[in-house]
Amino acid sequence: MEADISVWLRVGAVIGAISVMLYGLHKIFERLTAKQQGFGPNTLKAIGVILFLPTLLILAVLTDFKTETLAALLGTVAGYVLSNSKSDDN
Repeated sequence: MEADISVWLRVGAVIGAISVMLYGLHKIFERLTAKQQGFGPNTLKAIGVILFLPTLLILAVLTDFKTETLAALLGTVAGYVLSNSKSDDN
């Protein structure tokens, strides 16, 4: 009985993560069309985060990652999001 609950929780987490990915991509493209803009560095950064974080959740749920590995991956995402993508060509 306990194994069945664990399987259903994993399935629910994966379905939830995939739905968050799809919803996030939809909102980004909706926003781009509303502003009549193309892809820029910030748009690509947002798409990367929206695709990477739920993928990280799926991997954490379905595999046996150590906490150090997950912390390193989350730190990589934080560095990517907080990095400045502008060049200083003067």
